[in-house]
Amino acid sequence: MNRGETLDLYITVISDIIFDPYFPPLIKSYFGEDIKIYPIQYGEQNDDEHRKQLENSDMVVVWLNIGTAFSNIWNTLYSQTATEKQIIEKVVFSCNMLFTDLQVYKNAHILWFLFEDYFLRHSVVSGYHYDALVDKINIELSGTIKDSVSFIDLKRIIAEISVANAYDSKSKYRWSAPYSKALVEAAAKEIHKQYFIEKGITKKCLVLDCDNVLWGGILSEDGIENIQLGGSGFGRPYQDFQRFVLSLYYHGVILAVCSKNDLSDVLTMFREHSEMLLKEEHIACFQVNWENKPDNIKQIAETLNISLDSIVFVDDSPVEVEVVKSMLPEVTAVIYQRDSVYNRLSCFNLKSNISIKDIEKRNETYRTNQSRETLKSHYESYSEYIKALEIKIDIHEVLPIEFSRISELSQRTNKCTNGKRYTVVEIKERINHPNIKLYSFSASDRFSDLGLVGAVEVKGNSLTLFNLSCRALGRELEEKMMAFIKDNHEIKAIEFYSTSKNNDVKTTLMKSFPNAKIL
Repeated sequence: MNRGETLDLYITVISDIIFDPYFPPLIKSYFGEDIKIYPIQYGEQNDDEHRKQLENSDMVVVWLNIGTAFSNIWNTLYSQTATEKQIIEKVVFSCNMLFTDLQVYKNAHILWFLFEDYFLRHSVVSGYHYDALVDKINIELSGTIKDSVSFIDLKRIIAEISVANAYDSKSKYRWSAPYSKALVEAAAKEIHKQYFIEKGITKKCLVLDCDNVLWGGILSEDGIENIQLGGSGFGRPYQDFQRFVLSLYYHGVILAVCSKNDLSDVLTMFREHSEMLLKEEHIACFQVNWENKPDNIKQIAETLNISLDSIVFVDDSPVEVEVVKSMLPEVTAVIYQRDSVYNRLSCFNLKSNISIKDIEKRNETYRTNQSRETLKSHYESYSEYIKALEIKIDIHEVLPIEFSRISELSQRTNKCTNGKRYTVVEIKERINHPNIKLYSFSASDRFSDLGLVGAVEVKGNSLTLFNLSCRALGRELEEKMMAFIKDNHEIKAIEFYSTSKNNDVKTTLMKSFPNAKIL
């Protein structure tokens, strides 16, 4: 979904300040004109009228201004009428009371803006020592309710647009609207991004050129000894970019390399150059040769079993970028420029609670696929190949430690799925329902441990969730999952939501459960 595409969404904003006239049109510019926005004054959230609004909300935005809600806390601190600890406890207690009020609205995703203190004029005090009171409040608050809300760092947003551009003194004193249009727009953009993160709407794979992207210089011409890469000088921007790419990897992005080079030279760089932060084990697929890049990118998509619209491609050559844009319009092609490339890669909307073990298992699966292909070539029949893989499956009712992975699986899988998406919060709610059974499927074969690759949920006699990771396809795991469902449940209905890529699964489900009604 892109900016401005229509969403049937209901957003409630709880605040002690005013955001009009900027907020509604800016939010609609990101979410679409059909979005519904309802403001509630902080402290009035329990009124009957507002309760009805909150019950219908898909998203609740909490944006409290510490200068309004707790106007005299600094002078209380300076006058020593209360200790810092007492002030922090008071503010956090008030926020927790609000959070308790909102917890009853199970359908709403809560976005909470952390406090900021850039509006203070401390510079007039000679020798002023910064007390970090707001930062301490934010740390305490986020530590208290971190598993139930998504926090937005308002101080970071203000820093990005500058303190001088963040405030509007005239509006503050006239309408209690202290923030500028520029800040409100930046906040609307962040709310939109947080919606994507919560729903798992993101690109999956970053495909990287090498020369003058991962390092400075042309490897085939300059040689490894003359490549620019390091913590200082001309090589620093490239190492910084590698550091950023590595952070994407640790947040679940699949990394691939597409470069016009000799593969042996590129692998030598990854394996032996002391300044390389990216290592061979971080790369799921190397497509390094002298062929055209569109064909190589298509090969990467086929190897990883992902769609082209899940791919972002970065190259320093405007010609290569334009060729990919022309021949593969589904791919997001980005020109590498030292300072602008980071902003262009904001199309990745990533969660922070990704299991490193799951990431490593996924990459190990991709890296060992060549061994599977070699094994497959030794057998004439597919069934013999499957037997030779020595596949082992573990099926059990889901454990709390698996909630995050199942949520990620449901949100990122578009092909082998019934299309149902779950957040972690939704899984936690459903798992306690006596009529619901949620199962996780983990698999391994003779080459690697694939980890948790599938999930099934049954509610009563309805199949409400069916997910299998694309990297686990081709091992007859779908059939084993279907067999497990048949052995343990009588399915009379199947919930199905089209992703535009899951028609084959719909056909498979209908064949497996011919008497079930598709909902």
